[in-house]
Amino acid sequence: MSPRIRSAEESARGDREATKTAAYTAVADSTAPRDPHRRAEHYRGHLIDAHRTIETLQNRIKDVEAEREAVKRDREYKLSLCVTRTAAEEARRLAAAGMRERAATLMEGEHGEPTERSEAIRAIPDIKPKWS
Repeated sequence: MSPRIRSAEESARGDREATKTAAYTAVADSTAPRDPHRRAEHYRGHLIDAHRTIETLQNRIKDVEAEREAVKRDREYKLSLCVTRTAAEEARRLAAAGMRERAATLMEGEHGEPTERSEAIRAIPDIKPKWS
């Protein structure tokens, strides 16, 4: 018995699988012919069926693994499009400061002399953090 405690459902599932395997074996053995050559052909047929099943399952595994890799690539791409909150907050703060400075520059005099309006624009406080 395994070191962990198994539930009654897990135990029953294991018992069903063991019973099913035993039944398949019993049926295969009971349907086998008595003649050794025909018996060999009989078991060879079972082996061919088993190999076909294995091939089918291997193909399905390859398909599932390819699908999993596609999902991983999609996830990595989507994560590459994401930005952290701190980076977004920093960019937002820099953009607001740039807009304020640009507006102040537009309000300056002919030769870049500060005016009352440009100084009022520069005196606007920094924006409040949105995400932090």
